[in-house]
Amino acid sequence: MNGLGKMFKKKKKGYNTDGQYKLLIIDDKAELLHQNLGISDERVKILLAVCVKSFEESDDMQNALVKVIQECTHTNEVVMSTLMLQKVIDKRNNHERLHNMLKDMFDRG
Repeated sequence: MNGLGKMFKKKKKGYNTDGQYKLLIIDDKAELLHQNLGISDERVKILLAVCVKSFEESDDMQNALVKVIQECTHTNEVVMSTLMLQKVIDKRNNHERLHNMLKDMFDRG
């Protein structure tokens, strides 16, 4: 009976422990973070577009992150994209808060 239990035992999800994820500072004298990380202006625009699209198409942050990370090619892009996605979310949340505040102020229904 013990052998059958092992056959049908679900494998738990776990973290990838065999990869080496290191953030590389490519240009420590650059003024902008994406330049510090060695990500070109063109590539960061592409990643930003992916962040915005993923956020708009997803119901929650974790699904947006999954979509964004699939487009990244290395650790530096993952870090930059994660930061950009958070900024996209913050901007949307601030916009909604402002809208609600103005609605409360002027909607005296």
